[in-house]
Amino acid sequence: MRKEDWTGHRFGSLTVIRKTEEKKRGNTLWACRCDCGKTILLEGYKIRRELVKSCGCSRKYKNTKDLKGKKIGKLTVLKRLDQKKGSCYLWKCQCECGNVILVATNHLTGKNPTRSCGCERKGAQVDLKGKRFGKLTAIHPTDRRDHGSVVWACRCDCGNETEVAANLLTSGNTQSCGCLQTEKEGPGSYMHYIDHTCVEVLRSKTVRKDNSSGCTGVRKQKGKWIAQINFQKVKYYLGSFETKEEAIRVRKKAEGLLHDGFVACFEQWKKKANEDPAWGKSHPLHVLVEGSGPEDFELTTN
Repeated sequence: MRKEDWTGHRFGSLTVIRKTEEKKRGNTLWACRCDCGKTILLEGYKIRRELVKSCGCSRKYKNTKDLKGKKIGKLTVLKRLDQKKGSCYLWKCQCECGNVILVATNHLTGKNPTRSCGCERKGAQVDLKGKRFGKLTAIHPTDRRDHGSVVWACRCDCGNETEVAANLLTSGNTQSCGCLQTEKEGPGSYMHYIDHTCVEVLRSKTVRKDNSSGCTGVRKQKGKWIAQINFQKVKYYLGSFETKEEAIRVRKKAEGLLHDGFVACFEQWKKKANEDPAWGKSHPLHVLVEGSGPEDFELTTN
């Protein structure tokens, strides 16, 4: 005789919670909770035959090495994140100098792994002393690092002094202490780049002229509407939807959490830094992303 009440039955990482009113191809669906916390619906015959062992999380990281706690050079691996860079998962790592960075699996396990946030390459950095970048003149390097790039103390033609990462100087992204912000928009206009993210671009929400959906990050592919969002050089896949409206809704939700949330963090930090410049120099803004989608995205600052 077949078992009819599967409540409490455990198989693999799943535990049956309750019988639902829903059916699939005539089979009653049962709600099952995975050890990871996710709840899925399964047909009774799949439970009876134990055809499914988890919600899918057991396969998610099947081929991913567990690097948590591993020491690589000056880096200590703290935890694995759900977002990817390319096909590799990102790991949250802390450097001995105190900086926290995100590193892809292949950059931690390759023949020449990432060994620090960039601080150990201090001697290999380009000497910018005395060089001009727009209105800025580099004075001397500091002990600070911004994603591995040496932060330089600079003097602006207007008389102000500021600190700028070397990569922002050499790329031309930062050309003044901020005084260019009020000048005519163009190649020399000042923009705020924090964690390689331009605050002004996030604020503008400009949609490209060749965008067919009317919403950045939403496109049609094989009859479905795909939603995704880019943030801090990481691409997040948000899902595939039947309608354009649903894809746009999910994209806008993610945009509010990541882009608008980032701008809000910047404004709060900027206000405090303006009130106390010394605090601003010693507490640069770094924003990290927790979660992998609109349902659990969360920004943290350090």
